[in-house]
Amino acid sequence: MTTTQERETVAPAVSPEEIAARRLQADPADRVIFRVAGLYGVSTHSAPFPISKTESIDSGVVSITLDPESGASGNVGIMDFEKRYLRVRYNVHAVFPALHELVMSGKHDLSLLGPVRATATDECAVTEDYSGWRALGCMDFLPGSIWAGASGG
Repeated sequence: MTTTQERETVAPAVSPEEIAARRLQADPADRVIFRVAGLYGVSTHSAPFPISKTESIDSGVVSITLDPESGASGNVGIMDFEKRYLRVRYNVHAVFPALHELVMSGKHDLSLLGPVRATATDECAVTEDYSGWRALGCMDFLPGSIWAGASGG
């Protein structure tokens, strides 16, 4: 034997007309989320490169690319056009070619030749004409890098 129970029907909280009106509204265009698909940079000068607590050398020219071992989900940004504000997070691979000479001297470990991996987060003030920005950011160095666990900005 099957028992049925009658229930009181309640009108939906949103009417079909309200749903149709929402569909006609324009999508917000003041903010855009984007993916960083490529990045390549070369420094214009050398920088001090710490190789121990007490020693540092000049790095030579530094080259940076997106980290090929990171997933695309880590390389994203958001642009707020109304506030002229840009925030971007991306994973980088930094190579210090001048370290080759140091390692080949036999005084230091070959692991210094491995790339430095880091996550960069930049917060940027965009110019009024949207032609450029001033970035302030920080780097978090990833495990396996020479500076693993370090942070800086």
